[in-house]
Amino acid sequence: MEAADGRYAAEAVVWSPAALLPGPGITWAAVDDDTAHVTIRHGDLSQAVDVRVDKEGKPVAASFQRWSNANPDKVHRLQPFGAVMSDFREVAGYRLPFHVEAGNMFGTDDYFPFFIANVTAIRFPKTGGTGP
Repeated sequence: MEAADGRYAAEAVVWSPAALLPGPGITWAAVDDDTAHVTIRHGDLSQAVDVRVDKEGKPVAASFQRWSNANPDKVHRLQPFGAVMSDFREVAGYRLPFHVEAGNMFGTDDYFPFFIANVTAIRFPKTGGTGP
């Protein structure tokens, strides 16, 4: 469950940061001039993610400790995981990354991105209301 919780938090930062607006279960704190720390709580689960933004406020990197056995020892443990987002484009009023790389051991010499996405199109479903 811990691995899925971490993945949910990271994917929210990358693909739908508006889902992490302050509210029940979501708290933010400044780390430094370009990094914020968001904690997501749901029941007994809690996941913290550091989000680095560029000078325009775009989230360009997310990092956290993820429960995984993707290490030389093949032992489940908390270890660095992260993503880098780039090639931001505006789609229906949202600025979204069209290039994302993510992987284990983020921020270390052993970092290896196993997820690399080059988005070719983003379409929002018709809501029938006032949405995108």
